[in-house]
Amino acid sequence: MAVCVAILRAKPEHANEVEATIRGIVASTQDEKGALAFVLHRQGPDTFIIYEKYVDEEAREAHFAAPYVSGFVARFGELLVAEPQIEFAEELAGFTR
Repeated sequence: MAVCVAILRAKPEHANEVEATIRGIVASTQDEKGALAFVLHRQGPDTFIIYEKYVDEEAREAHFAAPYVSGFVARFGELLVAEPQIEFAEELAGFTR
């Protein structure tokens, strides 16, 4: 399974907009065929941590190509203090309760 963890640091004046936008992406991602998980966390007032899991890299790439994701990515310079930290990995073991 293909996993992505992203850390986004919003400009203080855009933090609530960033949260609302990502919440919308969560809702849209639920309908993606290969999406298994998309979890949004907020750390402090301006930092967001996202955990995503897909059946394979093809599904993850399709997610990033979706207009609701690419449109958000195009606004990073306006909304974030710096480029997000994004890590890609392959899940090897784990569990969900």
